[in-house]
Amino acid sequence: MRFVFAFDEGPGAGLGHRRRMEALAAVATRRDIECVLVALGSREVPTGDLRAADVVIVDSYHERADDRAFAAAGVVAAVDDLARDLAVDLVVDPSPGALGAAHRRARRVLAGSSYALVPPLEARVIAAEVSEPVDRVLVTTGAADAGGIGARVATAIVAALPDVEVRLVVGPWGAPDVPAGVVPVHAPEGLAPELAAAGIVVTAGGVALLEACLLGRPIVALALAGNQRQAVAGLERESAVEVATPETAAEAVVALVKDEYRRLALARAARVAINGEGAGLVVDMLEQLTSRASATR
Repeated sequence: MRFVFAFDEGPGAGLGHRRRMEALAAVATRRDIECVLVALGSREVPTGDLRAADVVIVDSYHERADDRAFAAAGVVAAVDDLARDLAVDLVVDPSPGALGAAHRRARRVLAGSSYALVPPLEARVIAAEVSEPVDRVLVTTGAADAGGIGARVATAIVAALPDVEVRLVVGPWGAPDVPAGVVPVHAPEGLAPELAAAGIVVTAGGVALLEACLLGRPIVALALAGNQRQAVAGLERESAVEVATPETAAEAVVALVKDEYRRLALARAARVAINGEGAGLVVDMLEQLTSRASATR
């Protein structure tokens, strides 16, 4: 069996689409499924990759998975959190709070936090104790934060908490300048170790938010793009995050530093909200659809 994962990546798109596809590919590879990852826009996409596979999974805001001129495999699936109502075999809307009713034309829909696509945790990644005093705050606002939102948030936290180490993830397509007093973090292989070590995580509403939940971190969540609002609001309804804006994030962090019980409550709710089993459930469904498609040929 052969799965092809086609995804957006680069300036304006960041790395979240790749991370979601890597989460699925990790599960599929363990099941002896051949996996091919294709970054859209980084090179000319070989037409054969999107046609010769048993399954094509498209995670793109620029390409439509139901465009048969683009993807025409035996089974076509889309990861879509924009509610574009794609006419494909399977839509996965992994945002907490997502509802299947928004995807009426898909044959199958998997929606909500149960299907969150987060990379599997390595055994070496051990989360810090939430009950300990906070001595490290991690700020991550996306690999394509060209406007320097993360830098401004980190600066405000340093000013409010001068005795706490503030670390800022610097993405490959983000603003390169790191403020004085802030520790830069480059994490091309993933953020799990950094997230696990942080007493509090300030994050945009992408894949890093879901990874932080899986690790049981006290989280201050920022909806920095329209497609992030649903995930942030969904997790807020589950009492799993403290929601803030870039302007109020430092204030929210200070309040959490002072409130151990609130941090513990957020951490517990976050672990319940995102359990790390979503990718496996999605691959289960893809295998079922592939078997049915083969049986009808």
